[in-house]
Amino acid sequence: MSWFDNMMDKLEDVLEAGDPDRLWTDFLGASHDVYIAEEALREAEEKLAAARERALEGDLAPALKKEMRRGRHTLSVLDLLREVGGDHSDLVLALLPELYDCCLGVNKTSIWGREILRTLGRTTDLHDALAPLVTGTLNDDHELADVFAMNGLGMLLDDIGDTPLLARWREAVRTSPDADVRDLADDDEPDEETPEETPEETLGEQPPGGVRPRG
Repeated sequence: MSWFDNMMDKLEDVLEAGDPDRLWTDFLGASHDVYIAEEALREAEEKLAAARERALEGDLAPALKKEMRRGRHTLSVLDLLREVGGDHSDLVLALLPELYDCCLGVNKTSIWGREILRTLGRTTDLHDALAPLVTGTLNDDHELADVFAMNGLGMLLDDIGDTPLLARWREAVRTSPDADVRDLADDDEPDEETPEETPEETLGEQPPGGVRPRG
């Protein structure tokens, strides 16, 4: 049901219990308010698009880097990169250290950071750029004992499909002084596949009931 149909249904209920002229006037007033609000939103979105286009025409990286290091407007920066990062890989790469730091967690900031790098990783090999950052993190005793940071790092490396770095992460978390961190390595281990049995020509020994197992 559309917004207008829903509004009309409610209006019909009210008309039965009050002054029709007054209620209709109130309805028209509310409808006009909605129209004004929608027009204002459209104009604001057009201004935002124009401001974004102007910003991306210049060198935006230093300003965004400064904001992220200060911890100010980080979600706004990430939201912008989620929207335009696919077409502006140079901008994302310029902010790689700051984005990497964002990924070391499990909150909204971390989720968005991994989403941005996952998108970039589809077209860009990030191994060489991430390797020194990952090494620094795994050599930091405080980070290695932080279950949220290690969980976030494991998810990032898995998201971008960096098998060598993921193997180093798994090896490092097994040495963590924190039991929850050590458990991450076991949780990340791929399940061992059960080898399929080769069907034989003869029935051979059957389980009770004479029913052969499905392959």
